[in-house]
Order: sequence, then C-alpha cells, then structure tokens
Amino acid sequence: MSALPPEPRTETRIKVYYFDTDAAGVVHNVAYLRLIEVARSELAERLGWSLAEMGRSGLVPVLVRTEIDYLRPARLGEELIVESRLTRLERLRFFIESAIRREGEPAVLVRCRQTLVTVRLADGRPRAVPEAWAEAYPHLLATADRPKPGAG
Repeated sequence: MSALPPEPRTETRIKVYYFDTDAAGVVHNVAYLRLIEVARSELAERLGWSLAEMGRSGLVPVLVRTEIDYLRPARLGEELIVESRLTRLERLRFFIESAIRREGEPAVLVRCRQTLVTVRLADGRPRAVPEAWAEAYPHLLATADRPKPGAG
C-alpha cells in the first residue's frame, strides 16, 4: 500500500440519473446503496486498497451489515455528494459511515453505517484488516485492539 492520506475519508460527486429514480423522479431506496457503494470503492482506492491491490493481495472486503436512514428525498438530475469515512477498526472488521447531501447544501438526505470483514479469497476465511490502516489511524482502533503501553 502507498502512503495513506491523513484522514480516512472521501467525497464523491454523483449525479442522479433516470435509472436511480421511481416514476415520480424520486431516488429509489435501493439506488442509494449503489451510490454508497461507488463512494466506498473510492474510499478503498484512497486507502490504497484498489481492485488491483485486492487481486494481488488475495484479500477482499465483504459487506456483512448495512444500516441506513432515509431522511429526505433526492430527485432526478440532482448533484449529490456522498461522504464516506472509515470510522473504526477491529482486528477482523472495519466500519464505514456515509452521508449523502445535495451539492452545496448542509442537510443530510441519507445516513448509512456499514460493517465489513476482510476475507481471503483462497479460502473465504476472515483475515486481519490491513496493518497499514492500523498504523496510520491508531485512534480508530477499538480499545481491545490497541497496542498495550510499552508493547512493541
């Protein structure tokens, strides 16, 4: 992995297209998950875990939980900002939170919390999250996963 950014977050601009909406031009609930997936992929790239890197390492993130709050509707043609950030690291799991807003507006339309597990492709078994993340973002480590004072 290359040098990691000081803050594990990204903002992705996405336009709402016709296929994202229902007959009334309102973004369909499932479409928000696609928008969040795009932003989460951008975040993975930013954190040095591109699709190419995943293939080389044989490790992939597997989504195991999504919790989503639909607060306000987005509509056809709107430009949205999807902010995604790595919020917590555990030995085998990591957590990402996302918020969707209209460009230029502070109000959150959708809030999402996701849990992912790092899995080795060869056998489908969980593996530790990338060590570089724990080193770069020790403040995100769950208390039980933090190095003990004086250790190491």
